[in-house]
Amino acid sequence: MVLSLTACSKYNETEISLRDEGIELMDTGDYEGAIEKFDEALDCSIGKVTDLEIDINYYKAAAQYNAGNFEDATKTYAALIKYDGDNYKPYFLRGSIYAKEGEIGQAILDYDAAIAIDDENYLLYIEIYENLNSLGYTDQAMVYLNDALAVDDNSSDAKYYKGRIYYMLGETSDAETYLKEAVDDDIVEARLYLAKLYQDQGDYTSAQTLLEEYASSEDVTSDALATLGDIEVSNGNYEKALNYFEAGLKLDSIDNLPELMKGKVAALEGLNRFSEAKEVLTQYLESYPNDEEAQKELVFLQTR
Repeated sequence: MVLSLTACSKYNETEISLRDEGIELMDTGDYEGAIEKFDEALDCSIGKVTDLEIDINYYKAAAQYNAGNFEDATKTYAALIKYDGDNYKPYFLRGSIYAKEGEIGQAILDYDAAIAIDDENYLLYIEIYENLNSLGYTDQAMVYLNDALAVDDNSSDAKYYKGRIYYMLGETSDAETYLKEAVDDDIVEARLYLAKLYQDQGDYTSAQTLLEEYASSEDVTSDALATLGDIEVSNGNYEKALNYFEAGLKLDSIDNLPELMKGKVAALEGLNRFSEAKEVLTQYLESYPNDEEAQKELVFLQTR
């Protein structure tokens, strides 16, 4: 999470440079080196905690977590709670570490504190659910989805997220009602989930119409285009899938480059364009050499 630091003249330029060097090291997987750079950057501060120091500490905590230094990461998030306590994120992120470490009581306390700060943030409820459910805490996870549905909010965004949650719960009638209302209110993302619901019901014509409307929206994200591509791959529509993956790769902001590149490989394989698939997968492995599944796939493609 990067805070906007447009007015750089009010910040220490050396501190900014060291922060950026730390980010570059994180991108290469050198988390210990990144932590050192972030500490050097923080040593440059003049004692007053500004947005820059808060920003650096978020990066530092992420690097500590990825380096396996969970205790250090929780301490950094504790400091962030002190200086950025009006933000739900340090509570949520620390809670996620506690959950991963099996300290479910501490996790719930932090998750509840995050919700208390931003109780109409439906995506927060969903992310907490997904974190807990993936770790086997299904009963605790369900509480957050039900709490989200109980929020007294009739906004267009609420209709979308509640429809999405009902879809996750398998309650298709309520999901369809809320998602249709959100689509009528021009919530772009609602088209994606309503399309998924129609696909599940076998109404591929309605689903395809919604997907095409969604893909042409200016608000479409790289994550969404990857999802659309995956849907088309599963349906055997490899040409359409390829178009979605390539559209995602052309966006200015890409949050899921690995998924898009591997999706493109799958679409090319489905089209029997193996030499192109091998080229894309080779490029992928240059950036992500530790992906064993992709390494095996490249061996397969080299035999085609």
